[in-house]
Amino acid sequence: MQGLSRLFTRLYGIRFVPHETAPGETWNDDVRRVDVVSDTEGHVAVLYMDLFQRDGKNPNPAHFTLRCSRLIRQNEIEEASKSLSSLFSSAEEAANDGMSYSPTSEGIMQLPTIAIICDYEHQPSEAALLSFSEVTTLFHEMGHAIHSILGRTAFQEVSGTRCATDFAELPSVLMEHFAADPSVLALFASHHETEAPLPYELVAEKLALDKRFEAADVENQILLSMLDQALHSSIPFSRSFSSTKTYHSIQNQYGVLPPDPPSTCWQGFFGHLFGYGAVYYSYLFDRVLARRVWDKVFQSGRNEGSVSRGNGERMKEMLLKHGGAKDPWVCLADVLGDERVRSGGDEAMRLVGSWGIEGRRGGPGKPKL
Repeated sequence: MQGLSRLFTRLYGIRFVPHETAPGETWNDDVRRVDVVSDTEGHVAVLYMDLFQRDGKNPNPAHFTLRCSRLIRQNEIEEASKSLSSLFSSAEEAANDGMSYSPTSEGIMQLPTIAIICDYEHQPSEAALLSFSEVTTLFHEMGHAIHSILGRTAFQEVSGTRCATDFAELPSVLMEHFAADPSVLALFASHHETEAPLPYELVAEKLALDKRFEAADVENQILLSMLDQALHSSIPFSRSFSSTKTYHSIQNQYGVLPPDPPSTCWQGFFGHLFGYGAVYYSYLFDRVLARRVWDKVFQSGRNEGSVSRGNGERMKEMLLKHGGAKDPWVCLADVLGDERVRSGGDEAMRLVGSWGIEGRRGGPGKPKL
């Protein structure tokens, strides 16, 4: 968390400040609160961190917006003043349900309140040690959180991650690149007893090992994306429809690896099928977009100034703060400085596809996916 705070200070001028919780404020004693403080705007968000395992807790890592950013206009404040409760000290506080806000020329801005949920093992008497994969997961969820934290829209239904679904994973996947960057790891990764810095060779070895199995992972993601499309088409309207037969048919037709045994029905464990509604391809699609942003905006972390306030401000002003209130293709064109994708459509999708193919060629000094 300290490393993330240092990273966000360098990129966006914000930091995490621990804040003691009031009785009944959190749903469990393990939950910790941090206030997100900007060096130019003051208090900008509240973040609840629920990171450790416990009985009955859902093990899936997740980001939740408990409240989104939105503009509370003067007429709402005036309405609240007419029935001011003794619970609140001002009309502004009443209009915002007593929670944190910041003043604007048009009223007050409701500050986002966010929860990050993980499932890390931890004994209270011991240091909470994370694997590299767990660190990557935390960075991924914080990518969603920073989208919500920096979102500044008039309406909450388009704030932060409430954007086009096939665009929502871009900030989170981008943060995975930061998690593997030597200059970012140097901000926090050290031995918990000796404080010796983490040798980056260990991370490079882990990344090289993951690379060996990448093709199998990509194939699986493609097949799941195709299954998602099939199950949200007219196919399930047939009386003879079987999700198992549909999945196995896709594996047989498009898979390179051997298909699942006929008696199995793995698709019953496909949790992301619910809630994505035919856009599960977003994970692969946004992997390409995030790689492009990492290369073009942050220079793949190669330069000393890659992780800088200037690049962070570009990302914030041109993409993150707009949420779903601005066409995502326009946001992408602005942040990349690439007019070819501004209008979206078939041509833009073909171009993004070519970026993915280029990335897979790899080679010395070339971006790899």
